[in-house]
Amino acid sequence: MNDIATRLERQASACEAMGSAFTAILLREAAADARRELLLAALLHPLSNYARPGLHLAGALHYLALRGEPTLARHYPSTGGDGDARSAWTAARATLISSSSRFAPLWTQIPQTNEPARSMPLLAAFAWLSARFKMPLRLREVGASAGLNLRFDRYRYDGGTWQRGDAGSPLVLRNRILGGKPANVDARIIVDNRIGCDLNPLDVTKEEDRLRLTSFVWPDQTERLARLRNALAIARNFPVGIDAEPFATWLPREGIPHGGALTVVFHTIVEEHLSPDEKSELDAAICSLGDAATPEAPFAHVRMELEAGAYRTSVRVWPKAGGPVAICESDGHAQGIIWAVPA
Repeated sequence: MNDIATRLERQASACEAMGSAFTAILLREAAADARRELLLAALLHPLSNYARPGLHLAGALHYLALRGEPTLARHYPSTGGDGDARSAWTAARATLISSSSRFAPLWTQIPQTNEPARSMPLLAAFAWLSARFKMPLRLREVGASAGLNLRFDRYRYDGGTWQRGDAGSPLVLRNRILGGKPANVDARIIVDNRIGCDLNPLDVTKEEDRLRLTSFVWPDQTERLARLRNALAIARNFPVGIDAEPFATWLPREGIPHGGALTVVFHTIVEEHLSPDEKSELDAAICSLGDAATPEAPFAHVRMELEAGAYRTSVRVWPKAGGPVAICESDGHAQGIIWAVPA
C-alpha cells in the first residue's frame, strides 16, 4: 500500500519544480496520511493503476472544487479560496472517507493538459514550413484533446523581440523565452483545413468538458488558468473537428498527402503516454505517410516531445531532405524556450 505514497511524493516534487506549490503540498499531505492510515491507503490504492496517480488525484479534487464542493472550494485559489493546501487536503480526506464512491468515476478520468502555450513552438514550426514550401497547410493533430492548439492562428503572440497575430485576440501568449528568435516568424501561414483525433476528445461547447479540462490545470497557476479560459472562449466560436479514434486507424485515412497543399501531422507531449510498441507504431505510420509524399503533395511531421530532459520541438519533411530540423527546446508548458536557428 505504501507504493502509492511513494509515487504521490515523487509527483509532488515534480509539481513543485513546475511551479505549483499548492499541488505539491496537497500530494505530500496525501502521501503522509496514506503511510499512517491503512483505510486511506486502501481508498487511494486504485490510483496505483495509473502512470501518474498524483495527476488523477489532484484533478479529481480540483474538479470537485470547481463544481462547488464548499469544503474544498473555500481553499482552492482557482475558486477564490484561501490557498491553504493543507486545509484543502484535510477537507478532501474527510470527503474521501465519508463518500468514497464519489471518487470512483473521477479516478478513471485521463489527465488532459491541453496547454495553449504550446502553440508558440507550433507557430514557429508552421512558419518555418510555410516559408519553405509556400503552400497551404492541412493540419492533422494526434492526441488533440479539445483541439486548442489546432486554433493556433486565433491567438496573439508576444515573443519580446517579435509579435504576431490578431492584436484584438482574447488570448495573448507571452511565453518565457531564454534565448534566440524563431526563424521565418513573419512567414505567411495559410491553413487549408484542420482536424484532430483523440481517444477521449473534449467538446469545448459542453460545460462539463470545459470543467474537466480546467481541473487538470494546477489551481494556483493563475496565468495558465487564464490562458486556458481565454483559449476555450475562442474555441467555442471557432469549431474544429476532433475524432474519437486511435491514431492507428485515423492517420492512414486522414494523413494522406494531397496535391497542392502541405499535409502536417503534429503532436505535443503524446509519446510519453504511449507504450513502446505504440510509439513505434506512430513513427511507422508517419514514415509510411511521408513515403507517399511527392513534390506536389509534400508531408511534414512536427513533434514536441521529451528528449534528454527537455521538450524539443522539431520538424521532419518528405520527400526526404535530411534529418529533423530543430525549432526550440522548452519545458512541458512551453516555457523557458530556447529557439534554434533552423537552416
